[in-house]
Amino acid sequence: MTTPETPRPASGRTAPEAPTTDGSASIGHLTEAGVLARIVPVTAEGCEDGARAGSAPEGLRVEVGPGDDAAVVRLASPRLVVSTDTLTEGEDFLLDATCGEWIGAKAAVQNLADIAAMGARPSALVVAVTAPAQTPIALLEDVSRALSARAARDGAPVVGGDLGAGPVLSLTVTALGSLPEGTAPVLRSGARAGDVLAIGTERLGRSGAGLAWILAGRAADARSREIVAWHNAPDPDLALGWAGAREEDGTAIATAMLDVSDGLVRDAGRIARASGVVIDLDHGALAPDAEALADAARALDADAWEWVLHGGEEHAMLATFPTDRVPTGFRRIGAVRALSAGETPRVLLDGAAITHEGFDHFA
Repeated sequence: MTTPETPRPASGRTAPEAPTTDGSASIGHLTEAGVLARIVPVTAEGCEDGARAGSAPEGLRVEVGPGDDAAVVRLASPRLVVSTDTLTEGEDFLLDATCGEWIGAKAAVQNLADIAAMGARPSALVVAVTAPAQTPIALLEDVSRALSARAARDGAPVVGGDLGAGPVLSLTVTALGSLPEGTAPVLRSGARAGDVLAIGTERLGRSGAGLAWILAGRAADARSREIVAWHNAPDPDLALGWAGAREEDGTAIATAMLDVSDGLVRDAGRIARASGVVIDLDHGALAPDAEALADAARALDADAWEWVLHGGEEHAMLATFPTDRVPTGFRRIGAVRALSAGETPRVLLDGAAITHEGFDHFA
């Protein structure tokens, strides 16, 4: 899932001037076939890059790719893992604060992360694009190239999709993955008392911080370059989901796992409720994350801890492990304990209640 945190501007989308060059030609000046002729080849480039890098799962073969009524894919296993998600202009990104490369990369990551969080390996993506007639064709080329290249890094070629017209730019991606026979998926419901909570990223809060700078109208400020880029195109190590959290024989080390889509507290709460446990976050373990964002927070008169605890769209793997089996690439940030009498599953910070869970899609 993803977090549509960026609010829609009240004025809506302003139509650009009619294009004057081929590079900025709008899709309204081309037929559907003409648009596809521009974006399908750049999608194929990303697939070829991934194939050359040897990142595709063994046994995966695309028998029919983009260009026909449907794709035909021979998966590495008959056990299919499926997820879908949408990025919509004005809800999930603002065009004046991002670019085509970031939009495409983020669309790939948020969908690949859901597959990885099940302990499965991504196999392929299908992408549906809706765009206004005035959208520059160069923007769609950039989106397509970046999406396919980022997906290819994790062995998931773009095998097909759809193109349609609509009021705003929107990408809906369906990700396909596979689990070998006899390999159990990693669910949210397996955390056990005595486990530790660990995160598969060196630093939390960058995406939330980047969003704050964008909403403050300061995306172009040199001090915000890294965090704005991370919000627009987060790049966690997704292989921690299907490789780092498993033994070489496929046995899961992680007892529960998901990706941080809606913030650390909210997503850790999902594990706590599904598993019937209490998760206690370690203030000291997370303090370096907040300190790294302190300058950015002071510049906006904000609280860096809000970004660390509640910032969404990080898409890093959040998992529980037996205390002595935290894999390389994860770092401990909390502990799991059993419920006391009359207690409900929840998330604490050094044993203290947290006042709110953070972002809610419909709140």
